[in-house]
Amino acid sequence: MAIHTQDLSVPAHGNKSNTRALKVLPSLPISIVMGHEVTEKPFPCPAAVAPVNGKVLVVDDDQHFRVLARTILEAAGFEVIESQDIEQCLWQLRQQAVDAVILDMVMPGRDGIEAVRELKQLFPEIRIVAVSGAEQSDVYLSVSAHLGADASLEKSRVSALCPLLRVVLDR
Repeated sequence: MAIHTQDLSVPAHGNKSNTRALKVLPSLPISIVMGHEVTEKPFPCPAAVAPVNGKVLVVDDDQHFRVLARTILEAAGFEVIESQDIEQCLWQLRQQAVDAVILDMVMPGRDGIEAVRELKQLFPEIRIVAVSGAEQSDVYLSVSAHLGADASLEKSRVSALCPLLRVVLDR
């Protein structure tokens, strides 16, 4: 069986002028990779033991977005908790400290626009990333910035959530 590789240039330690070439191998069927090496002994995963880049609360009435955000953030080493509305968000923030809140701007009942200012008053140290997938999301996200959100992101660009969150938390 022939294995084809692909060259990939990657910045070395964030330095764009100094790049390293990596060989990327195609994924192989698990039976070829593992062969007969399967064991029932637990294997400690360092990422599972000490995951934390920060604790993030995702607030959105859309369960699918919460699950997607959780999947992306946990894979990047963030600890994630969820709220489906502002009331649950406020209750959770009173129970435990978080580093950032990912807050949907348009939700039934009390929405994110109403909540941004309140969250900043009650928990000034928490970073807020406003998100919106609404029809006029640019308007909602612009308003969120004026009310105190630290950053904003259209839901269609959810793949940029981790890098954006890291920048916000490094401020």
